[in-house]
Amino acid sequence: MKKACSLLLLAFGLLLFGTVCGPNDRTTPTPPASTPDGSDEPSAPAPERRTLIVYYSFTNNTHTIVTDLQAQTGADILRVEPAEEGIDYAANNYAIGSALIQAIRNNPDDPASYPAIRTVPGDLNAYDTIIVAAPLWWSNMAAPLQTFLFQYGDRMAGKAIGLIVSSASSGISGVEADARQLIPDGDFLTPSLWIRSAQTADCHRLVADWLQEIGY
Repeated sequence: MKKACSLLLLAFGLLLFGTVCGPNDRTTPTPPASTPDGSDEPSAPAPERRTLIVYYSFTNNTHTIVTDLQAQTGADILRVEPAEEGIDYAANNYAIGSALIQAIRNNPDDPASYPAIRTVPGDLNAYDTIIVAAPLWWSNMAAPLQTFLFQYGDRMAGKAIGLIVSSASSGISGVEADARQLIPDGDFLTPSLWIRSAQTADCHRLVADWLQEIGY
């Protein structure tokens, strides 16, 4: 009789144990996360793109464009400033600006042909992409910005170079030619972005579309 009771107690204990610690209560190991290509190695983070925007602005159209561009990219900004402050390039039907452009056209290899600027860049080696935002003056790049690129364009060799041009109506081929001459070893992104003065208020959409087009 005692033996039968013991067997009944043992059977009851096994039944109780199976109910409390059944298969649904066992911990299932979590498989390691796989990368999109099916391997078990974690994906390496994408390299951070460091971008510098270099620009000059007289009427502030280019400044407006660059401000929006910076908001969309998080890029650093460097504004080129003439050494002499308060120059009115629009005076006498833009006589000063016209003379500056003509001097560069006459002797593009002479440092004395370029107007003095007071802007000095930091370490350009810290950037892999440089976007140049330029106003158009008489079919060419604005003279102060040409000075900057004449002095520092050789430091941009091998970098991705984007070009944005602001103009009233004239085409931008002359500005593109200036940029390629002044940054001869740059890796230019295509196409350039041309924003007419009347389109400045719509620059956010134009800039966003351009960044997508160049694969930024």
